[in-house]
Amino acid sequence: MSETQMLLGKIQALRQRLEQAQGLANEARTAAAALVEETAGNRRLAAFERLIEESDEHDHQLDRMVRPLTALVRKDELCTLPRQLTARARRALERGRDLLLHLRQLADAFEPSEESETASPLFDRHDPLAKLYRETIALTDTALRMVPLFPDTTSAQLKLCEGLEAILNVVAERQQILSAGVERQRREGAYVARLVELLTALDRGATIEKHPFLALAEEVLNEAQACGPLRFLEGDAHNPAHFAACHGLTTARVAGRIVRHDPELRSRPLDVLLAALVHEVGMLRIPPEILACPAALDEKQRRIVESHCHLGVSMAGPLLLEAPWLAEAIAGHHERLDGTGYPDGLRDAQIKPLTRLLAVCDVYAALCTRRPHRPAYETRTALTDTLLLAEQGQLDRHYAECLLHLSFYPVGSVVELADGAVGVVVATPQPRHELSSPARPVVALLMDAQGRPLPLPHHLDLAQYDSPSIVRTLSVAEGREVLGERFPEWV
Repeated sequence: MSETQMLLGKIQALRQRLEQAQGLANEARTAAAALVEETAGNRRLAAFERLIEESDEHDHQLDRMVRPLTALVRKDELCTLPRQLTARARRALERGRDLLLHLRQLADAFEPSEESETASPLFDRHDPLAKLYRETIALTDTALRMVPLFPDTTSAQLKLCEGLEAILNVVAERQQILSAGVERQRREGAYVARLVELLTALDRGATIEKHPFLALAEEVLNEAQACGPLRFLEGDAHNPAHFAACHGLTTARVAGRIVRHDPELRSRPLDVLLAALVHEVGMLRIPPEILACPAALDEKQRRIVESHCHLGVSMAGPLLLEAPWLAEAIAGHHERLDGTGYPDGLRDAQIKPLTRLLAVCDVYAALCTRRPHRPAYETRTALTDTLLLAEQGQLDRHYAECLLHLSFYPVGSVVELADGAVGVVVATPQPRHELSSPARPVVALLMDAQGRPLPLPHHLDLAQYDSPSIVRTLSVAEGREVLGERFPEWV
């Protein structure tokens, strides 16, 4: 007989003794329950209780002996499950493994790829969602490692399952947040990549139709009509194609939210968004060292940058066959009504409505985005400066006032109130004659005045109250720092 067979024989014998001991314990408990009703059976009851205690101790001793022996036979397992799992425990275990599998499928978005040196995660390690991902993986792993520690008794397993299921519910909620965040980031990256590819094709002189541009324009318009957050994309100035694509998308997003308020252009919104997506194509031929210059440009550099308007028209030639009006929009988006713009110094009626709207959206989008020589403006400041340019006669006043539909704080802005509370703008009011209406959107408060997270968002329509008021917009970095720990999905 081999050593393994002898060892298995010992295990079998020990388990039989364990089952016998458990049988004696059950008989003792039954007898003890029957004696409870007997008033004169106190001594016998005490004897049976001692027998129960001795049987339980014997049970534990045998269990401590069996488990190490079982571990010796199955060396491939670091820990073993209880001899019998309840159906509820098995369902919880299977659910936990499914959640862990789904989380690991998101790994490429948060962890550097070991297989490909060129692959990069969508989120850096300091991003709030990346931190949430790491914590959720650890939470799931810890919960699953609790299962081998479950006792064999059914009642104890059912009680522990309540806690395990509660943990897995939290994991499931986090997994939905992470999946939505990854999907949003991938969709955003796909928008930029598609536009970079299309603009690069124009730069190469490839034959290209406007349909791919219109398809992207329609997606951006649908996003605007769904009242999604207005996100301002920061392009890489060292990569002209990426820089032009990010600014084109941001300008299109602004245009998509205000074009419906113009009686003349609301019937052709895709034309407006097409112009916004393409209007900076000439930037692809501007040297990166000029685009990324951190200081003010000299006269020669400024002339080079200004040439992107005429360059853009020549590059967009394939599109102009189907949309000849696009040439004026690309060439004239830096023209000003008072004649101070470039490249041709056009004035007043020489600038068509679509070009006027594009000029307003271009200025506002640029001010809201960081540039190498300056930080991003607060949305309130950017809107105020755009309205001021219209008041001075440089931009079309009607289209500039259409920006008031975005309010000073567009949907998605992280704002701080006068009492110190922090929230996210979720809806903007319709412009009214009151000067204060653009400054009083609907805010979902997430942090109270003492900086403590609220258990649930508290929605506050500032237009209905005299106080509190918004004092400032938080930058992207500030929003992550303040809300990222508790509300990563909002930033």
